[in-house]
Amino acid sequence: MAGNADQDEQTKNLLLKSHLSPGEAEREFHEFEFALHHISEAFARWSSSVHEFVSGEYLAQPDVSVLQLIRMNEEPKSAADIGRYLNRDDSSNILYALRKLEKAGLIEKGDGPLRQTTYRVTDRGMELTDRYAKVRKDVLLNTLGTTFQGNEELSAAIKSMWRICGLYEQAARSISVMRVLQGDRQGELGERASSAKPASKRAAKVRGASAAKSKATARVPLTVERG
Repeated sequence: MAGNADQDEQTKNLLLKSHLSPGEAEREFHEFEFALHHISEAFARWSSSVHEFVSGEYLAQPDVSVLQLIRMNEEPKSAADIGRYLNRDDSSNILYALRKLEKAGLIEKGDGPLRQTTYRVTDRGMELTDRYAKVRKDVLLNTLGTTFQGNEELSAAIKSMWRICGLYEQAARSISVMRVLQGDRQGELGERASSAKPASKRAAKVRGASAAKSKATARVPLTVERG
């Protein structure tokens, strides 16, 4: 307990002195984001640990999530479906995860056109996802009562998380717009710089020619007429 108290105090000092929290409002939001990091890491460890427990093989949390999603509703999913449902835009990593899961014998390609490839769980994938669901229920869901006071509190937390997700999504879109505008501005400045270069070169040539003429004049010897 003393160790946890010391760690909490160190975390508070870290947040108080952070460049991300110069004021009271910023400190509160920074603490929220710090908790968000911890939730993300804790969920990743939990998900990978459960999969390893039921299968004997390690699998990173993003890949576990892909496997569980493909199993949902017993309907095949495409890579685009996975990206949409999991709010991911890293299509190359999704395709890599699908190849790993297929190689491990947990999923297989469904029927359909090659350009619309879908995936479904194999018999082994079905067995492991069933085991995963049971461990999740026994270990995690049965302890929810000690964390949340009834379903109402859990529902309120879920709604808050979705609103916060929307907040970050909107902020990310704003950054995308800013990058586009910044790119247009940089392109405009680049065009101005390019159009200014020929004029600069002409001016340099004129200055060079004038300098050369002055040097040539200076080298001409003076002649004096003798009577």
